[in-house]
Amino acid sequence: MGTGKIAEEGIFLIPQEAPTTSEESLIETQIGVGEKSAPCDHQNRIPLFVIFLLSSHYYFRSPNVDSSSSTENRIFTSKGERDLVPTEQLEMLRTHVQYAAAIYCPKSELVNWTCGSRCVGNVIVEDFFHDEIKGASRDFINWVYNLRFALLDYKFPEVEGALVHGGFYETYDRVKNSILWTIQWMMARKENSCRGYDVIITGHSLGGALASFLAIDVKRYILDPIIDKKTTGTPFTIRLTTIGEPRVGNDVYAKIIQNQLILKSDHFVSRLTHRNDVIVHLPPSDRGFVHHPHEVWVKKHNETYICRDIVEGEPIEDPSCLAGVPFVDFGPHVFIWNTSFTPACV
Repeated sequence: MGTGKIAEEGIFLIPQEAPTTSEESLIETQIGVGEKSAPCDHQNRIPLFVIFLLSSHYYFRSPNVDSSSSTENRIFTSKGERDLVPTEQLEMLRTHVQYAAAIYCPKSELVNWTCGSRCVGNVIVEDFFHDEIKGASRDFINWVYNLRFALLDYKFPEVEGALVHGGFYETYDRVKNSILWTIQWMMARKENSCRGYDVIITGHSLGGALASFLAIDVKRYILDPIIDKKTTGTPFTIRLTTIGEPRVGNDVYAKIIQNQLILKSDHFVSRLTHRNDVIVHLPPSDRGFVHHPHEVWVKKHNETYICRDIVEGEPIEDPSCLAGVPFVDFGPHVFIWNTSFTPACV
């Protein structure tokens, strides 16, 4: 497909029906700083979505998506060799896939939220931004190598030896601060500051790699200061769902996600893989790359499995899931279930 430009774009959406919360129960706050004026009732939680397309970034929240944080929705523990994902949990994952696919739709359909079945929920566009990275290849396999294939040091407190794909992280780092600021801003707005949130972060392909970086940063820079009472805010649940994500870093990085998001009881991680998707096998494991948990493998349309990718406390790639498939293909990378990742939005 040659070389070209990968666009970094973002849209900010809000519910069509604004939350009805009394003035007295709001937290008066600025980004990361505030004084609590009255106790809040956080029973009515709404999801805040952050979606990535390759290196494109979209932000929205919708009140019409089930964001239940009950332990029944935790799909990430398999007691058998490989368990099927229950139906009610599949529906949540299918919804996240629809949002990830919506980002491939034309901009006009996105800003008007008229992209057919992919545009789930009643939302309106609030803002939009655009930037570009020049010289990136549009060949889905080659860009894994072209975006600075070398492993790059990943800095995380009290952790040594974490390495990540240099090109992936540099792409994310360009917009990291803007994304984190926007999430804080949306939560701190006067009409929203007393609402409970689930922060749902999803992305397809390279977007899945960038989503993994963001999930860690949202916990580190937004959630942890709230929990530690260094800033004012409402604690929230992080739900990371990636689709067709390439390998992002080494085993130490995989364990950061495991320790920060999987072993923390309030958070959820699903790394969706499909049949024999070739992109999931890249970059090669013999170069030091390891997938982070938790893999959920869509073997067939009606067979979705919970994979066992934490063994004796260490992240591995389950050989009974996609890692054990002998032949790979690009076709399964561009669709999953009944959803395709193409501009044809119906």
